[in-house]
Amino acid sequence: MISDKSPLSGVRALELAEIWAGPYCGALMGDMGAEIVKVEAIQRIGRGPIHPNPDVAGYPYDGPGERPWNRQANFNAISRNKVGLTLDLGSEEGRESFKDLVSVSDVIFTNYAFGVMDRLGLGYEELRKVKPDLIVLFTPGFGNTGPYKRFHSMGMAIDALSGHSALRGYPDMDLSNNSLVHHPDAAGGVTAYFAICAALLYRARTGIGQFIDLSQAETFIPHLGEVFLEEQMTGRPRERRGNRHPDMAPHGCFPCAGEDKWVTMAIRNEGEWRSLCQIMSMPHLADDERFATLSLRLKNQNALDDVIRQWTSPQDNYEVFHLLQGKSIPAGPVFDCGADTLEDPHLQARDYFQVVTHPDAGTYPMSGPIWSFLDYEHSQASIEHEPIQREKRHEHAPLLGEHNAYLLGEVLGYSDERMQKLEERQVIGTVPLEGADMGGVRRVQRESR
Repeated sequence: MISDKSPLSGVRALELAEIWAGPYCGALMGDMGAEIVKVEAIQRIGRGPIHPNPDVAGYPYDGPGERPWNRQANFNAISRNKVGLTLDLGSEEGRESFKDLVSVSDVIFTNYAFGVMDRLGLGYEELRKVKPDLIVLFTPGFGNTGPYKRFHSMGMAIDALSGHSALRGYPDMDLSNNSLVHHPDAAGGVTAYFAICAALLYRARTGIGQFIDLSQAETFIPHLGEVFLEEQMTGRPRERRGNRHPDMAPHGCFPCAGEDKWVTMAIRNEGEWRSLCQIMSMPHLADDERFATLSLRLKNQNALDDVIRQWTSPQDNYEVFHLLQGKSIPAGPVFDCGADTLEDPHLQARDYFQVVTHPDAGTYPMSGPIWSFLDYEHSQASIEHEPIQREKRHEHAPLLGEHNAYLLGEVLGYSDERMQKLEERQVIGTVPLEGADMGGVRRVQRESR
């Protein structure tokens, strides 16, 4: 249950969002105590295929199961702390019910493509007629104005148009070797969350709602600000650097004992360089004519990296990590996204992974929330008392349409008879229609004519 002490307790937000950027915004708001209503439709879902290959990854150990749309890992990981509603917004009854819900809500946010909400008759001007102080955020890939506003986007396209793709990777590799990226999605979700919180604060002071026009591409470009300034000042675009740094050496990722085990390190000054030489039992390197100064180390990085690799290769990456950190040298083992991270003692001590039971997917440790609140109420804010850490909120991702009865019946007061009629007309439901995972049943039907 939502604690009334949570920062966003009492805020209801309607999420019409898919993939990562929009849903991540909702997850962050839910972590803070807001009631996030995940609005979907049995005519269109963003929960993976309805009939997936039984051997495909992304499902529990026993496979996709009879209701794979409720078991898909990507959806469940980013949909914590939300309640689930299905509404066919392509129908008059669905739009009417949505507006009823808008009337008792505070925020609407979506990362749909530009124009989708207006075509549904649910643009900002229509929504504010229902609730004048509503906060509405539309964050298509390139914003709601400008020549690119109608262009569709995914994370990789935004990464490319922001300039980030040109910076990633190693100098001797072309851009086709870049890894799949979700950086812009995460930046978009966090920025959307911040903007909504600022708008809520403004409304609390003034009683005035907001329309927030947010470009996912523009949320990421500030992360590259120094690169743009560098080119303006030098007239040259920045070259790809891999793991190297222009002002630190050694700086990189080095192999350790075991299969695909690595450690990273960053030597920031001469004192840390001499400490590293002592740790490696090679004090003579500190005055080696190739490495005695930063400029020499930068000039001879290939030879320097060879020396570091020879030292790290037979050693455990955790041991190297602790040796360097013991001398206050920034370093860290490279985790995989499995046991390394799940079993890390620091994350375990901070209770980062929450064991969550999902009705269809089973019981697993799940990532997040990232917020942790300390309660000083009972400690009298005294340094003699430890603050009480309240339990993190992590409710399982909603089943498709799991909270239809709660939202339509309890919140809006619809009768059982009315909800039954909505289900009979396929305005609501808990099972996706055939083709709903292919961009929407109506689109499939239209293309088949």
